Amino acid sequence: MAEPRRPRAATELKRARLLDATEEVMLEEGYAAVTSRSVAARAGINAPLVHYYFPTIDDLFVAVLRRRGEQGVRRMEQALASPEPLRAWWEAASDPRGTALLVELMAAANHREALRAEVGEFARQVRAMQMERLSTLLEEYGLDVREFPPALIAAAVHGLAFGIVQDAAAGYDTATDEAADGMARLVARLEERRRSRAT
Repeated sequence: MAEPRRPRAATELKRARLLDATEEVMLEEGYAAVTSRSVAARAGINAPLVHYYFPTIDDLFVAVLRRRGEQGVRRMEQALASPEPLRAWWEAASDPRGTALLVELMAAANHREALRAEVGEFARQVRAMQMERLSTLLEEYGLDVREFPPALIAAAVHGLAFGIVQDAAAGYDTATDEAADGMARLVARLEERRRSRAT
């Protein structure tokens, strides 16, 4: 039985350029501005080529989400395995570019069924990973899992990071700097407590 042909390097490079261009359009103009023409113009190619690589705009959105989602899963795995997992997790969760793109993808998912299913699957996968690690990690920080269950901590970290980045990007005056500074202090205190408990 013949092995399936692997995509040529040039094909993969063009796909990556189109995904990069799509992300830039989404971040600068919002997901509704993503069209084959806007993406092609940003990538410097002819518009029909967008549909050669991605037959529909939904296919393009799903490809952007899968690429970003896979990167996010890897980054979360690394954060949770790092010497300071809570700090690394907070830094990963509050990355402005990644979170801004997630905001746009979630907004698009409200109107695109194919994308909605993909967003839900990545969210489930990442949350399960976080909760599994937190089930043992919280004790290292001196937190009782009965009082502060993993589901609460995971939702609180994600929700706060998401809210801070979303409000800051939108220019809302909601004391985002104060909230981010407060979380940074809390994380530093918890990391110090974890180090002292380990010695």
